[in-house]
Amino acid sequence: MHLPMAAKHSLQMQSVIVDRLPAHSLSSTPQLLIEELKEWCGTENNGVAVSYFFRQFALFVTAQFNLIHQYGGYFKTTPENLRFGKAFNYGLPLISFHVDAADFVEIPAEQRHEAFHYVLIGQTDALLQQLRRHARISSITCWENVLGSLAWHYATLQRQHPRTAAEDIDWLMDDRSWKPLRKSQWQTFIGTMPLERAVSEPMRKTCCLYKELESFETCTFCPHPH
Repeated sequence: MHLPMAAKHSLQMQSVIVDRLPAHSLSSTPQLLIEELKEWCGTENNGVAVSYFFRQFALFVTAQFNLIHQYGGYFKTTPENLRFGKAFNYGLPLISFHVDAADFVEIPAEQRHEAFHYVLIGQTDALLQQLRRHARISSITCWENVLGSLAWHYATLQRQHPRTAAEDIDWLMDDRSWKPLRKSQWQTFIGTMPLERAVSEPMRKTCCLYKELESFETCTFCPHPH
């Protein structure tokens, strides 16, 4: 399927760049990537660097879900073929994500949950497992980094398409949807809390560790601000 130009513009707003290599690339090798992330975000701690990465990667995950809902497709790019770049925006060291339009796969609406599984398990969890081999960081922290962004996506979708949002939340709450993981990360993070509350009240159990980085401030809803 041809990826619409409007979709490319929307993706760029979420730091997802199509058919363009990063001007300042980061390694795709986990151990080297962590070392480069440490230098880029300003930390000597591997765990902080990995948590920072997944705060950034949350944009890619949310962009994928948005593509599925708006354009009926997503990037079925293997973790090994995802490319990362350094992007200095708004005075902050950020990460851009680079994909090929050829990896964009069209799907019917009734197959969107299969696509969600690939994004969450085939891409996100695969990267998480690779990076955690070289860093001491809780998987809960990294999943909270990702799902916090996804909660905002669904809070917006719920106002526009409540039935679709409800069906997806039911799927996200189901432990079976997250196999081979043992339980639903969404249920662990949000549980049955209404989305309106989830995006307006503190709900994290762990700190994303942005407060450890000189370029970033302590988050508004940090559970451990001091």
